[in-house]
Amino acid sequence: MATFHYPFQRILDLKENEKDFAQIQMAEAIKKQEESLRKNQEIYQKIIEVENEKNQKQLDGVNIFELRMLENYIDQLKNQLLSAERDLERLDTHVVQTQSHLCVKVQEEKTWLNLKNQRRKQFDQEMKQSEQALFDEMAANRFYRALSTERG
Repeated sequence: MATFHYPFQRILDLKENEKDFAQIQMAEAIKKQEESLRKNQEIYQKIIEVENEKNQKQLDGVNIFELRMLENYIDQLKNQLLSAERDLERLDTHVVQTQSHLCVKVQEEKTWLNLKNQRRKQFDQEMKQSEQALFDEMAANRFYRALSTERG
């Protein structure tokens, strides 16, 4: 009995590899996005802590120089937060792009896999037909042999 050989198996393998690579890229993009989000939260938390410290020192009556230093530090943290938010927006866009790329690769793989499955079904159907033809021929030969031995 013949075995099924898909002539485009290498293309299907390539599409599977491309999909796997796109999944890795997507995972890396999400990881970077999560790291950036965590960094944003840390900076924001630090701003809250320093502002609370500044407010407490104002109540305790500390000199102006120290308050200005804290205000400058808060401004510096706010600038870091703005920069981190821009990075996060860029990473969000990158995640969307990698997700779109992954969808394309999954669809390409699915298309080639469906083609392979259709070819496999066609091959199986052809094999069943040829087997049935062989069985029909064997049955006809038996019938003719039995008929000829009865006459002979």
